[in-house]
Amino acid sequence: MGVRLLERMQEMLDGMDDKTFVFGTLFVTANLLETLLDRAFAPYGITVKQWLLLITITSLFREPPTIKQVAGTMGTSHQNVKQVARNLEKRGFLRLVKDAKDARVTRLVTTEACHAFGAETSEAGDAFMAEVFGGIEEADLRGARNMMLLLWQNALKMK
Repeated sequence: MGVRLLERMQEMLDGMDDKTFVFGTLFVTANLLETLLDRAFAPYGITVKQWLLLITITSLFREPPTIKQVAGTMGTSHQNVKQVARNLEKRGFLRLVKDAKDARVTRLVTTEACHAFGAETSEAGDAFMAEVFGGIEEADLRGARNMMLLLWQNALKMK
């Protein structure tokens, strides 16, 4: 991008109200980060959506969760989680297992390949996060966290 184009974009953004700017920037930033992460995960044969499902399972649940639990946590549909999970199962990262007490329920069980992937990419993930959040003060990060939590809660109320 040329310097003049960047200056014109900055002028347009400066004239935008804060709510519109934040709302639009959330989507633009999410798309950019998804593109960057898809590129980084390509050698492992997984997508950002698959990675997010694995992170959700390994970070937020102590026991293998049900598809319904994961869908509710991620704010998506049962069918979407099932489709992503099946693709991860084909790649050896997950097993879809019928619940011992209720055969109608399917649990998502991470595999050794999933844990190895996590260990192998941990350092690169830390470096990526450091770069993404570089130059952002802790107080600003805390404020952003609080704002994101409120946005999430408002969206859940709208649901």
